[in-house]
Amino acid sequence: MSLEEAVPGNRPIDPKQLGDLMDGRGEVAGALVKNERQGAMLLDQLRFQHEVLADIFELSDPRSTTPHLNMQIIRIKTSVALRAAAQSGLLS
Repeated sequence: MSLEEAVPGNRPIDPKQLGDLMDGRGEVAGALVKNERQGAMLLDQLRFQHEVLADIFELSDPRSTTPHLNMQIIRIKTSVALRAAAQSGLLS
C-alpha cells in the first residue's frame, strides 16, 4: 500500500491502514514477537542450566560423606538438563 492510498484526500488516515503501511500485514511485528518469545525461553533455559550446575557443584564436593549417592544424583540432574535443552530446540 502506498502513502497516497493510505491517506485519501484530506481525510485523516485510518489507523489500520497506517499499520499496514508501516508493517505490511504484520510480518515484522510477528517476527519480533517470535524473537521475544524465543529470547524469554532461552533465558529460562539458561537459568535452569545455571541452577543445575550449581547443584552439581555442591554435590561434587570432595569432602562429601556420600560420594556414590552424590554421583548418582549428578548423573540424574545432568540427564534431565541435557534432555530439557534438547527438547527446547533452542540450541539447534
